[in-house]
Amino acid sequence: MENNYRLSKIFSYLYTTCLLRGNPKRRCSVYKHLSKVLLGLPEDVSELYGELEELLNVDRSFLLKIKEFLETGRLREYEEALSEFGDTPDFINVRGIGVSTAQHLFRLGIKTYDDLLKFLESGKAGDVFKSPERVYGSVKFYLLQRELFTFPEARLVVKAFLKEYPSAIAAGEYRRGEPIVSRFDFLLSEEDAFRLAISGRYRDGWWMWADERIPIHVHIYTPDDLGSVLLYATGPEAHVRALGELVDIKGESEEDIYARAGLPYVHPYQRFDGGEIALAARGELPPPLLPENVPGDMHVHTTYSDGSMTAEEAVQAAIKRGYTAIALADHSPSSKAGGLNLVRLERKFYEILKLREKYPYVRILFATEVDILPDGSLDYPDEVLKVFDLVIASVHSWGEDEDITARILKALENPFVDAIGHPTGRVLKKRPSYRVNLEKVMRMAEETGKALEINANPKRVDLDAYALLEGGYRGKVILGTDAHREWDMDYMFLGCAQVSRARIPRERVRNLDIAEEKTSTR
Repeated sequence: MENNYRLSKIFSYLYTTCLLRGNPKRRCSVYKHLSKVLLGLPEDVSELYGELEELLNVDRSFLLKIKEFLETGRLREYEEALSEFGDTPDFINVRGIGVSTAQHLFRLGIKTYDDLLKFLESGKAGDVFKSPERVYGSVKFYLLQRELFTFPEARLVVKAFLKEYPSAIAAGEYRRGEPIVSRFDFLLSEEDAFRLAISGRYRDGWWMWADERIPIHVHIYTPDDLGSVLLYATGPEAHVRALGELVDIKGESEEDIYARAGLPYVHPYQRFDGGEIALAARGELPPPLLPENVPGDMHVHTTYSDGSMTAEEAVQAAIKRGYTAIALADHSPSSKAGGLNLVRLERKFYEILKLREKYPYVRILFATEVDILPDGSLDYPDEVLKVFDLVIASVHSWGEDEDITARILKALENPFVDAIGHPTGRVLKKRPSYRVNLEKVMRMAEETGKALEINANPKRVDLDAYALLEGGYRGKVILGTDAHREWDMDYMFLGCAQVSRARIPRERVRNLDIAEEKTSTR
């Protein structure tokens, strides 16, 4: 998977370089498409080369770039761009810096993050930015998270390590389904640990892979102590400490250790601050929600807006995953992502009617992700909203200083809104949450009986368990992967991890009862 990882990073860089050169966005988007597809491939790109034309669906010139890299380990286009632009293309990933601003910074000779930070501290930055202080904070935020791993990236690292060391077991943050991975914990047999030590690729907690230093922590195990080592390595520390107060943490299996403590097995998704141990002891810990318990994905985009799957392909993807329901929730007219006007919306509705006849064993929801506009109104009138089976209301654009709490509260008052999508608006490794009073939003959702989305897309994971627990949320949630490509649907487990860690019982998960409702809910 090393080639996939490196090429994904290369094509991501070339995408922003392409924009900086002023090329048409449509051509540049091919690089972005490749970067995302490569992270989702099931095998190393070198093993799939004969199938790439069909898998990647790009012009042959881009396949030749992959071929050049696989044959030489280099891509001349990338090396030339890196020499010319330095860090400047990456500036576009910082909130508050767009393409035109990055181009201007490049013309000023600002090519590294050190250059950028010094410039933002200077008096000259006011000529470029309205608020240099805010952009400075955004740069710091981005640099802090840039070295962390979203799940698509983490999955490639784990696959590569497990392939190289057959005895390895992934633990830690990865096994717990955390929104983002800062360090990889692996269990290794003594033999494989020795192989790693003499490989020349591991030193002081860093594994050299894909031309990067990957932070890993190694835990050596034997068959006799596998359970205890796995428990310690999975963590977190507070959970292990609370369990250790009840039982000696020794054993061949985790199940045995929990049983000796008089507890049901506590799934890694549920392990958090130790409070789950006391709840389990009293029989009050809700069972974990696992992907096999979720009957359907409630947030999937199609080619009607900015998704890559047709409506039928999305239904087939749901069937492939054993779902009995799927919500085809495309964007509304004001969205920059190709939202549906009423003519196209009607066309989609009639296609869904035909798909329901063709796939009667799947509940296909006519849904929307409707924009919450600046005044809190919705992007479709009520007479249109009432036709949908599921209405997810989301904020997609906001002012730098805007507090969007009032917008969301007003949307929750609409009788046709079922859920609020990605309630904090964050994008992992790119931007923090917009300004919103989550406590007020949670209380309003509880009062109105509306759901808050747990967006399981790995670039968002929003809401996460930490926000849900901190806010003391007692209302309903709905899970969706916000899928724009088929493989996005494979990350439902991230949503399940948040539900499980937040100790939300299944009766509060809307996916479970929506799947049982009749096709027409309005």
